[in-house]
Formats: sequence, C-alpha cells, structure tokens
Amino acid sequence: MLRLLQLVSPSSPVGAYAYSQGLEQAVEWGWIGTEEELQCWLNGVLLNSILLLDVPILIRLYRAWQQKDLDQLRYWNQYLLACRETRELREQEELLGRALTRVLIKLDFVDLRTINSIGVKKVGSNGQSAISYCAAFACAGTNWEIDLPSLLLGYCWAWSENQIMAAQKLLPVGQSAGQRILFAISEKVANEVDACFAIPDDEISGALPGLAHASAAHESQYSRLFRS
Repeated sequence: MLRLLQLVSPSSPVGAYAYSQGLEQAVEWGWIGTEEELQCWLNGVLLNSILLLDVPILIRLYRAWQQKDLDQLRYWNQYLLACRETRELREQEELLGRALTRVLIKLDFVDLRTINSIGVKKVGSNGQSAISYCAAFACAGTNWEIDLPSLLLGYCWAWSENQIMAAQKLLPVGQSAGQRILFAISEKVANEVDACFAIPDDEISGALPGLAHASAAHESQYSRLFRS
C-alpha cells in the first residue's frame, strides 16, 4: 500500500501537474463552467477513454513486465502512443513516461537498455526511446510488488486527482466541490474497473473527438497556465 501511495503521490517527480489534457481549452471555450459540467466532462473521459483504453492496456503491460515479454511490452507501448490523438497528448504521455522511468532507473528497478528495447525510436534522438507513462507505471507496479487491481485503481485515482487540481486553477471550484467530484468518480471507478479485465484486445479503444479538438487548439491558445 505504501508503494502505491508513493507512486500516485502528487509529489512524485513526473510533472503530471503541468498538464490539463484539454481541460484548459474546454474552459476557455465555455464548455465547462460549473461543478456539474466539470463532473460531466470527467465522467465522459473516464468512461470513454481511461477505462476503455488506458486501463486495459495497463493490465497487459503489467502482465508483460511480470513475464518479461519484451514483444508484448513493445506492442502495447506503441499501441497506446498511437492512440494519443494530438501532438500535445502524445508528448505528455512520452514526457511523463520518461520522467517515471528515470526514477526507476536511478532506483535500479530497470535499466536503460530494456527501456530502449521496448520504446519507440524517435528520428534524430540520441537518448532514451519513447516509452508511455502507462508502460512506466506498470513497470513500477510490478517492481514494487503492487497487486494489479490496486494499481489500476491508483492509476485512475491519480488521473482524477490531477484533473481536479487543474480545474481548481481554472474554475471557481473550491476544495469541497473538488472532494465531492472525487468521491463520485472514485465510486464509479470502483464499480467499473473490474469489467476492464474482460475487454478483448480488438476492442481496446477510446476516441474522444471533443477532447482531441480541445487539446489540439490548446497548442496555440493565447494565454495558458498549463503546458502544451
């Protein structure tokens, strides 16, 4: 439990707090302005992307790390990166993955050669290959002996908390409202995450045109708090 708390802690040196994942642009456009609209947005992303794409792939990456199956690690890492629909979302996935793997390498849980063998080679890059945050998160989970169901809940919790923290910088959403939304989302995650184990490989997907539109526009938003 302590290792899981360490992994999902906002103080973890991966920099997830720097991203809003399209939320900032959605607020700028007036799509989100109230607590109810924020909860609706987060529920939509959770049910139609996180639980249909991220979590099923995280399950496969976790098992592949356990079995030291580099082919499966390589395949699902590439698959997830390909599913990030904008440059901003893909770069976020890669940079968070790089930051977390840097921690794991320094703690001697994984070596750079393994990371480069499963990562996506980037043209003109002489450093570490691109590895997704999901792949790095699964690597931490297996090495820190976090059981898979707890790891999945932790991943969803970390995403939810980060989105709430971002929203509180963008909207008049106070601490109590944030806790109400987290409470509602956590109940939904607990009820839905088990179903992710039954999703077959060919049904893993998660297209959100609205989020992709907001993320793409955020790259050129005039005034921003969050990284693009």
